[in-house]
Amino acid sequence: MFGFSRISTLLSQSQSTETNVYLFLDQVTLAQHKFVYMWQMYLTHGPNSDEFIQALKELQAIEHEADVLKREIEQTLYRKTLIPDLRSDVASLIDLTDRLINRQETIGLHLQIEKPLIPQAVEEDLMRLLAAVGNTIDHTLLCAKSFFTDLQRVQEYHQKVILFESDADKACTRAKTILFDTDLPLINKVQLRYFFDRIDQVANLAEDISDRVAIFTLKRVQ
Repeated sequence: MFGFSRISTLLSQSQSTETNVYLFLDQVTLAQHKFVYMWQMYLTHGPNSDEFIQALKELQAIEHEADVLKREIEQTLYRKTLIPDLRSDVASLIDLTDRLINRQETIGLHLQIEKPLIPQAVEEDLMRLLAAVGNTIDHTLLCAKSFFTDLQRVQEYHQKVILFESDADKACTRAKTILFDTDLPLINKVQLRYFFDRIDQVANLAEDISDRVAIFTLKRVQ
């Protein structure tokens, strides 16, 4: 059985790896904040505004930095660590978490290309959905960090992730219900539903990551 100290030792064997892991997780937080800001700029200033375009560029820059850190972490994990099973779990966690930013960037690019019309009636619920997704991601990151620092907290954060992901599902359903009650042409409703669903899928992925961390943890505390 791997104890808590063995997990701490894994990252401590390489200070650069430990630093990069936490820098990488910080990029996920930055991406979520920029993702919400990008939507705010879209709603406030429109799809062709400098504010929206700049926010998307900043999100892309964060995604690029996360990719650089991901590659560095993968290289040092397999070059400097000694526990194959554990280093595989860490590499898997980093890869899955990187997909959160990738999906947010993809949504941003589709937003720039498609320029969906968003009726004022759904703006508030869109922001509620984004907030619920943000809470899911934040607690997924707390769950991931606990895997490295305090295994006893993993289950606590995992349960909170499940609750916030459920909130995101409910917010998405409410937003789509209100959307289809508006006078927007059906084709525009279907287009916007795509964005609501893709945003909700970010929360689903975050929950999947939290589930995986919980499994990684169970392997080491039983």
